[in-house]
Amino acid sequence: MKAIRRCQCLMLALLLATVAAAQNKQKLRAPDVIFVPTPQVVVNEMLRMAKVSSDSMVYDLGCGDGRLVITAARQYGARGIGIDIDPQRIRESNENAVSAKVTDKVKFVLGDLFQFDFHEATAVTLYLLPDLNVKLRPTLMSQLKPGTPVVSHDFDMGDWAPDESENIQAEDRAHSAFLWIVPAQVQGAWQWTMVQPGTNDRYTLMLKQQFQKVTATLTINGKESTVMNLTLAGDRLRFDTAYNHYEGQIDGDRMALNTVHNGQEVGPIIATRGQPGLGAAN
Repeated sequence: MKAIRRCQCLMLALLLATVAAAQNKQKLRAPDVIFVPTPQVVVNEMLRMAKVSSDSMVYDLGCGDGRLVITAARQYGARGIGIDIDPQRIRESNENAVSAKVTDKVKFVLGDLFQFDFHEATAVTLYLLPDLNVKLRPTLMSQLKPGTPVVSHDFDMGDWAPDESENIQAEDRAHSAFLWIVPAQVQGAWQWTMVQPGTNDRYTLMLKQQFQKVTATLTINGKESTVMNLTLAGDRLRFDTAYNHYEGQIDGDRMALNTVHNGQEVGPIIATRGQPGLGAAN
């Protein structure tokens, strides 16, 4: 029994040493960017663009002194997590949260952005350099739910064009803020059947995707029909044909599709994807 306990103690000691070594290594890693505070007027605009509310979970990537998630908590009642690799910034953020009396709503984590899990975020903000934004982009696209807003101070995401941009004048200079809405991955062949009295029409909607930009080919019983006004916003797909308007909500390889067909509202019709994710950009 003593031998077993001794072995367990040694294993625990080894585990603690490994964790400590990992933490020390993380603390020694130099930050990717220098700390430049975001002016409060820019913070306010970024939160507005992200449509932050009391239901939001805001993740600030490279949180600096914590002002963004602290503002989200104070002004909107939102919850927030700030992530930074610099221990000094984390200490400042925690001190500022105490002063602002929002420690029940915000948390600051010492960590590497490129090894972090963002699944719980309902809004993401960042003030990084362009190459870091592009490096982080695949993680954001794969982990965040479709419809999640991502707002960047000053720097873009390469060839992922923003859905919205704003110019903001602060005391020091003019600033920019860029908004992206994470799109669902919709590329592939979507099929459904429209059953009406005297008809049983087979539809195939072939979608090609580059981020939120989508092109489509629609065939009805093998005959091509023109697609117009095609838009993808988060998990919502909308388009028109010569006679009908369609609105679909995507959930993986299923889409609940509503349409006005021959003057009557029809739906939801369940469309399924037979060829998911063919070359979808991320």
